[in-house]
Amino acid sequence: MAKYRTQPLPPGDTLPRTEPGSSPLSHRPTEHAAKTPGGTQRLDTDPWQAPAARKSLTGKVLANKYELGTRLGVGGMGEVYRASHLALGVDVAVKIMHPHVAAVDEYARRFRREAYAASLLHHRNVVRILDFGEEGEVLYLVMELLRGQSTSAWLMSSASPPPLAEVAEVLHQVLDAFEAAHAAGIVHRDLKPENVFLTIEADGKRVAKVLDFGLAHVDDHRDTGPTLTKTDMVSGTPEYMSPEQCRSLAVGPSTDLYAIGCLLTEMLQLSPPFSGNAIEVMTQQMFVPPKPLVRPEGAEPVPPLLERLRLSLLAKAPEQRPHDVGEVRKLLREALDPKANEQKLPERRATPQGRGELAPKAVTDAPPATGGTAMQLGVVRLAHREDGFSMSCVTGLAAQGVITASVVDNEHSIRAVLLDVGTNVESAVNWLRERQSKVPVIVCLSDVTTDKMSTLIAAGAKDIVPYPVTADVVARKVKRATRR
Repeated sequence: MAKYRTQPLPPGDTLPRTEPGSSPLSHRPTEHAAKTPGGTQRLDTDPWQAPAARKSLTGKVLANKYELGTRLGVGGMGEVYRASHLALGVDVAVKIMHPHVAAVDEYARRFRREAYAASLLHHRNVVRILDFGEEGEVLYLVMELLRGQSTSAWLMSSASPPPLAEVAEVLHQVLDAFEAAHAAGIVHRDLKPENVFLTIEADGKRVAKVLDFGLAHVDDHRDTGPTLTKTDMVSGTPEYMSPEQCRSLAVGPSTDLYAIGCLLTEMLQLSPPFSGNAIEVMTQQMFVPPKPLVRPEGAEPVPPLLERLRLSLLAKAPEQRPHDVGEVRKLLREALDPKANEQKLPERRATPQGRGELAPKAVTDAPPATGGTAMQLGVVRLAHREDGFSMSCVTGLAAQGVITASVVDNEHSIRAVLLDVGTNVESAVNWLRERQSKVPVIVCLSDVTTDKMSTLIAAGAKDIVPYPVTADVVARKVKRATRR
């Protein structure tokens, strides 16, 4: 979803920077390291683009009750105002859909869906909906005014991942909200850091509130129109979408658990599990195992059980994820208990920093990341080239059933090895002779000549892949080599 471009707020006041309704597909770049403000980019064909300057509705009174004050945010779908309830004299937040957007039935129904779904949940960790109505061409939603910041802003303002105690504090509250939602038959389908707002209450405690139920699935007997998500239409934000959501399949509570795994990953390393353009990210969500956590030097070690929980939440198949929110909560408490880690995984130590390898060091007793049988390809890089073996190759191979893995940690299951050497033929020959691999080795090579190929094959290489390396060529050669 596209975030509002926010304007300066009164000290201590802010609002969820989300828009009413949702575009079919949105993409959220995460540039935490650069600390760049910004938000979601709209990559779908949604025609509703916000004009550079839009006339403010400040001063307008809705339903003879709500006087609109400062405009807090504006986007392509609508805008948010701080408002005053004239009879009660209390401040509220009012979301308004732009009239030309509200005229489109699908977007208007999503806005009503947000109001209805959130109104079913009377929970401390869900934004409170106070009113909903229509006045002329104006469709509006009244909710509690929140003071604080979104989880996205919280993470973006940090130079390093927050302490595990704070991660657990926020995640437990998110789990409480989703337990209530799932008990009411509501699947959110768009959980992301922008939609978890961190408020500070009078007692100084931080309270997480889940927002924006515009994409929620909930049975509403009053809604007799077509389904909100049409066949072959993908809705959500790619970085937080489950594999089944990326495929536009039927979704259930497990889809929200996958998004919780993405949120946990972002809180632990300041970026979601996968990055790239929308199509690349969705392909990785469907096929590529999550990478190891990348944490800065000196960061608090992540307990092995917490990493196992993260990987289980990010399992590709819904049935391989935890059964429900209650099980996730139990596993989270266990994951943060040093005694439980020692008892269950005595041979493993907490690791403070992931190394960002092409494939994760999988916890051996975690569910398979791919949700099915795949060919394991070990990758060894003796050279780093922009046109060499890249993440796009990893994604493309995964889509063809070839999953990259660590040679050291998965040696017993490796079916073939890809040796990326650039122009360093001598190093490749030495590696081949010293290793004497029992599985086929395919060499990625620059400036391929007959002499170089002969030398490498004599040393033990089964095949050669010239630069630039493409996934289809590698997959074809790997499958051919393993058949031999």
